[in-house]
Amino acid sequence: MSLVLGFVALVAGLGAAQAEESRLDAILKRDKLIVAVSNSTMPTGFIDESGTHTGFEIEFARLLAKSILGSPDKIEFVVVNAAGRFPAVLSGRVDFGIASATIYPDRAVRLAFTRPYMDSTTFVVVPKDSPIKKIEELDSADVVFGATNTAAMIDRAKRYAPKAKAMYFDTDSAAFQALKSRRVGAVQADSAAAEFQVARSNGAWVKLPGQLGSLNGNALFMKPGDFQLWLCLDTIVGEYTHGSRYDEYQALYRKWFGAEPPPARFYSAK
Repeated sequence: MSLVLGFVALVAGLGAAQAEESRLDAILKRDKLIVAVSNSTMPTGFIDESGTHTGFEIEFARLLAKSILGSPDKIEFVVVNAAGRFPAVLSGRVDFGIASATIYPDRAVRLAFTRPYMDSTTFVVVPKDSPIKKIEELDSADVVFGATNTAAMIDRAKRYAPKAKAMYFDTDSAAFQALKSRRVGAVQADSAAAEFQVARSNGAWVKLPGQLGSLNGNALFMKPGDFQLWLCLDTIVGEYTHGSRYDEYQALYRKWFGAEPPPARFYSAK
């Protein structure tokens, strides 16, 4: 009898699992994406001089809406800071996030990531007249080292500059504003943000040679457990970065970074 009851319970459980709706189904019924993004990180997600929310990630998210729902306008942005981006997806408040999130093994324990939509690393920016000329010189009690308040940034500050005084901010914009006012003497930032800020500083800031850590990948992130939604997003990202929509991705990358993206393939078709 116990075996029969166990079998009935198993069948009931499978039926409940199959009946559970994927978030993708909910998105299609709603006819709108709800996405966590930044509005203070140039050039990936920020408010421009005209008050428009724009940037590489914002426009890439619109391409995702176009692929899934047929229109780049069928999207709602939920603005989050670095500390709030992961809670936004885990709580179910948004469908997924695109907010300069680097894939790390410890993050993969509680989040589902797609393949990367861009490579990144971490650079250090200092004033052009700074006495700091190389990364090793950050490790001094005389240095105030700024960054956004995330676990990865905090870890890097402790590893590369344990003697420095660390100062953390909610946004990249706030960190670079502190550099402008000389409240900090150096700022670590994702490579895209660092290069963009240096380029628009009119020569006031420079990037130190080298990088903090290794090459990383930034990816879409979502609540784990929904294979259907993850597969859809991962496949679409792959088609833009390495497949049938590469030309659109290439144009977007050139627009915001002024450079060529990684090639769609390591070989050429003949």
